[in-house]
Amino acid sequence: MTNRREFILKLVPLAGAAAVLPRVAMAEVPDLTESDPMAIAMGFVLDTTRANQAKYPKHTTEQFCGRCLHFTKPGADKARCDLFNKVVPHHGWCSGFSKRP
Repeated sequence: MTNRREFILKLVPLAGAAAVLPRVAMAEVPDLTESDPMAIAMGFVLDTTRANQAKYPKHTTEQFCGRCLHFTKPGADKARCDLFNKVVPHHGWCSGFSKRP
């Protein structure tokens, strides 16, 4: 039978691990490049001003990753994108853009 002291001694390392894991997980997510096959298929560019207007006529310069629903940290310089599961820059763009409500 365990007592309160044993429980606390087991709980402290778990709490420390929980604080560190989110940082480690973000560090392991790679940056998305324009040469990535999925990025090519979605018309991804690192800067929204370089989007192909002929291929994507509905694109506007107000559409960029930082304003997209799939960008996980609005306001950050770069963050993970739910579509690619990779880190994208704030001013990037792809055809999967969905305006954040």
